[in-house]
Amino acid sequence: MQVERAQRFLGQADEMMTMGYSDMAVNRYYYACFHIVQALFIRKEIVAHTHSGMLTQFSNHFVRTGRVQLEDGSFLARLFQLRQKADYNCAYDISKEEALSLKEPTHNFIGKINSLINE
Repeated sequence: MQVERAQRFLGQADEMMTMGYSDMAVNRYYYACFHIVQALFIRKEIVAHTHSGMLTQFSNHFVRTGRVQLEDGSFLARLFQLRQKADYNCAYDISKEEALSLKEPTHNFIGKINSLINE
């Protein structure tokens, strides 16, 4: 179920980009990654109760062990920060270029995590 949700959110993010809603696209790109990581956690029986906890657990179980590259862990953390800014910081506006720069890495991240789920 989480994998399907991740794919649905990824599609929504791409749609938001074509409509010019950069902040909403960043939100959906983050949640697509969040849900694919949650699917991985379910598969590997890892528990995280918060978004920060998810980042910590992902780092501990997958980045530090070398199962995923450091760049992937950094990307997820950066995406979380941008989502926070897009959703809660009224003084920060996500540019179209910034949001567009997340599209390919998000698709790649989801593919990599999906491969781990299917191992």
